[in-house]
Amino acid sequence: MNPPPEHERDLADHPPSGGSRDKVEDAVRLLGSSDPVGVYRSVAALARGGHGALLQPFPYSPDLPFHQPPCVEVEPAQTSGDTLRLYGHAAYPAFDSHLVASMSSPSLDHLWTSVFHLLVGEGRNVAIVTNHGQIVDIALVVGAFTLAMCAEERSFGVLGEQIDINTLVPRCNLMLSKMVATTQVFGLPTPEVLQSVCRCFFSVPQTASRRRVKLDPQLARANNIVMREHLEERLALGGQVLAMAASGSQDISLAAGLVQKVRTTWRQRRGEDPGESPSLHLQPLYNGTINLMLTCEYVVPVAISLDSRHPACSVGGLTRVRDAEDCHHVMQWIAQAHQESTGISTVYHEHEDDLLTQVRAVLR
Repeated sequence: MNPPPEHERDLADHPPSGGSRDKVEDAVRLLGSSDPVGVYRSVAALARGGHGALLQPFPYSPDLPFHQPPCVEVEPAQTSGDTLRLYGHAAYPAFDSHLVASMSSPSLDHLWTSVFHLLVGEGRNVAIVTNHGQIVDIALVVGAFTLAMCAEERSFGVLGEQIDINTLVPRCNLMLSKMVATTQVFGLPTPEVLQSVCRCFFSVPQTASRRRVKLDPQLARANNIVMREHLEERLALGGQVLAMAASGSQDISLAAGLVQKVRTTWRQRRGEDPGESPSLHLQPLYNGTINLMLTCEYVVPVAISLDSRHPACSVGGLTRVRDAEDCHHVMQWIAQAHQESTGISTVYHEHEDDLLTQVRAVLR
């Protein structure tokens, strides 16, 4: 996987929407008065080669609401297990044998029963948090989670309660880059495919990537103010699943041949020699993501890798997070679980440390 050419802040690190209602209304007006074609081109330019061949550019259409600047949310559509499997297999051939099978393991029965009762019985929110690998990872994880929860043979508790797929999907929410709304997959606009899986909230990165494509910072800020307002209203309803690839920038893969260039710093920072093997570096959480995890309060961590040579789908226990340190510990668990599943040295960088800076520099 190619690393981002520049470090970008977490997509969830938006200005809070808790201020005056005027701020949100001003943002809505600004988005509504902007040039839709110009904004679309700038947002589309956020795509990079590292985003993979699955998502392809899609031309602007005035008839598609998610191509318009004011659109920050796309509602889910009626779906079925067959539809989820069709899209899942098309995106990732091992979807059923790897992801769905992992999520459906009998060892997770008690976990999913607890999640069901939190969502349906208590109206609590649960965040599914993964490392930030390929751009499609998190949508595939949500699809596999939904199929596991809604399997015909699945019931919760001794009363045999179940949940229908079209009851669960409207409770599933995914936060992702607005760049995705400018792409197509399987010959269809990507948001239309994602509608079969979840509700989407579209964010715009605020710093390096936004500057690179010369997207007006006021428009980026306006999008994120309105998006955050919509997301907070949804979470306030309770009983929601919020799925996030937690680190704002994609995980950085360091090939074995480059390890020697960071060996001294690695020893100084981690007190160990990295050896000659490749490594994976999970970038820091920022305040926006931490706040969302704390808002949900309950987290299910997932270490994910779709690399056929080093596959991983390791699901952690239901975790209650109370402060930022708890959120960082969740990411440390994900890194450790990823390392144990794949055999690849995996490091979570809680802060912008010297080692992470040097890894980025080596890969530029």
